Amino acid sequence: MWNRFKPFGLLALGLMLSLGLGVGPATGQEGAPQPPPPPQVEAPPPAPSSDAVWIAGHYEWQGGRWVWRSGRWEKAQGRVYIPGRHRQTPRGWIWEPGRWQ
Repeated sequence: MWNRFKPFGLLALGLMLSLGLGVGPATGQEGAPQPPPPPQVEAPPPAPSSDAVWIAGHYEWQGGRWVWRSGRWEKAQGRVYIPGRHRQTPRGWIWEPGRWQ
């Protein structure tokens, strides 16, 4: 049954990509006209466990202004954390969230 609808799915994907509605971390983000302020200095609380990794806070563009999101602890579970970053795009400055690898 999926094969009957596959062409429509591919058509929809092509339309999304051509309209700039691509897939990825920046999807749906409104770009900021200026870069974010310098990161706030955070003093992380004590780690909840020996395998916890501190995920630093960052700014996100919301409602026409930069909003600070505080850092947090997360369990590494044998993974390595790749930090997020701000990136300038044709739509403006966006936040690309970090990820586990």
